[in-house]
Amino acid sequence: MGWRDHWYPVAFAGDLGADPCRVRIHDEGFVVFPDRDGGWSCLEDRCPHRAARLSDGRLVEGGIECLYHGWQFASDGGCRHIPQLLASQPLPSKARVPSFAAVEAQGMVWIWPGAAGDSDPSRIPTLPDLELPGCTSVDFAIDLPYEQTFLIENVIDIAHIHIAHDGIRGGGRRELASPLRFEVSELSSSGFAASFGSIGLGEIAGGPDLSGARLAFRAPNLVHYESVYEDRELHSGLALYSLPIAGDRCRLLYRAYSDFRPLRDRLRPRWLEHWTQCDILEQDMGIVIGQSELIRGSARPPSDLWLPLKSSDAPVIAYRSWLDAHASDWPYHVGFRRAKPAASHLEGPEPAFDRYRMHTAICAACSAAERASSAARAPLALSVVVLLALAAATAGSTLSAVAAGGAVVAALGRGLAARMAHRFR
Repeated sequence: MGWRDHWYPVAFAGDLGADPCRVRIHDEGFVVFPDRDGGWSCLEDRCPHRAARLSDGRLVEGGIECLYHGWQFASDGGCRHIPQLLASQPLPSKARVPSFAAVEAQGMVWIWPGAAGDSDPSRIPTLPDLELPGCTSVDFAIDLPYEQTFLIENVIDIAHIHIAHDGIRGGGRRELASPLRFEVSELSSSGFAASFGSIGLGEIAGGPDLSGARLAFRAPNLVHYESVYEDRELHSGLALYSLPIAGDRCRLLYRAYSDFRPLRDRLRPRWLEHWTQCDILEQDMGIVIGQSELIRGSARPPSDLWLPLKSSDAPVIAYRSWLDAHASDWPYHVGFRRAKPAASHLEGPEPAFDRYRMHTAICAACSAAERASSAARAPLALSVVVLLALAAATAGSTLSAVAAGGAVVAALGRGLAARMAHRFR
C-alpha cells in the first residue's frame, strides 16, 4: 500500500483558525481550510496560473483566493473567478486545482492525499475511550526537525524515559530504570501491539493501581499507550499521532486522555501543560537529530549500526521491521535491515528551529498567551514609572506608600510577563 492510501492528521481543529492552513506530506504541498458548510476542504497548494502557494492567499465565500493575481477557487478546486478576464471570456478549462478528502474526527482534522474515491473515514484511527463519559484530554502539537520514523522510534522507546527525562515533570526518575518485559504481537500491514511491564508506572503517589500496560502501533502514524487498572472502570492513555512533513521534518500531535483527571488538572491552562511537553521533546531533540543524521547519512541499515537488546528494544525493532515489510518504497523511510542511499541534503546548513516556530505558531492557546504576555509588558513598565513618580510627588503621605507598593507589584508583573513571553519562544 502506497503512502497516499492513508489518512494523515493535520492539526487539532481548535488550533486552526479562519485562515488557510499550509500542510506538507512527504514534501508535497496541500492547503486546508474551512468550507461554508462547517466542514473542511483540502486542495493542492499550487495555483495553476503561476504556481504561487494558495496557502498564502485568503478565504473568500467558502473558497480560496490566490494572493498573487486573485484567482479564486471553490472548495472542490474548480476556478470560479479570474479578475484579468473580460466578463465575456470563459474560464480556462485547465484552471482547476486537484482536491482531496478532508474530514474532522475526534477534534482532529485529517486529509487523504490519495484518490478521493478510496477515502473511507472508518479507516481513521480513532480511539473509543475518547467517547467515554467524562473523558478529557490534553492536546498538544509540535513540529520537529527530523523525519517521522525517528519520531515514532523515539516515542515507542520506553527505555529512554527514566534516563533522558530524569527529574522533569511528566518525565521519569533514574532510579526506576530497570529491565523491561515486552510481549510483541506478529506484524501485520496495520501494525503491531505489545504488552509490557517493569517500568515503574505504578510508582506515582496517589495514583490508581495499575495491573498492566499496552502499546500499539497503528500504521502509519499512531502510537497508542493504554494503561490497564485494577479498577476496570478507569481509562487513560496517550495517543501520539504524527505527520511526515519532509525528509527532515515531522509533526507530533500528542493527546493524553483520562476519564478521571482531577479537577485541578482540568482547570490548568492548556498553555501551561504545553510548557512541560516542549521541555521533554526539546530534551530529546538533539539526541534524535544526531541519531537520524548518522543513520540517514550512512548507507548501512540500523541492523548493522545498532546493538539492540531483545527485551527493551523489541518495539523499536518491530517498528523498523514493519517499515521493511510494508513501507520500503515510501520516501525517506529507513527500515531495520534495509537502508536508503545516504541523504546528501544533510550536508547543507541546519534549519533554524526554536520553540516559537516548532510549537507556539501552530497552537491557538500558546499563541494567544504569548501575545497577551508580550502586550502586557509595555503598560506595566509605564505603570512602574507613573507610580514611582506619584510616590515621589506625595512623599511622606499614605498615597506615596500605596503608589510605591503599586510600583513594586507592577514591576513584578512586568518581570513575570517577560518570563512568560520568553517561555513561548
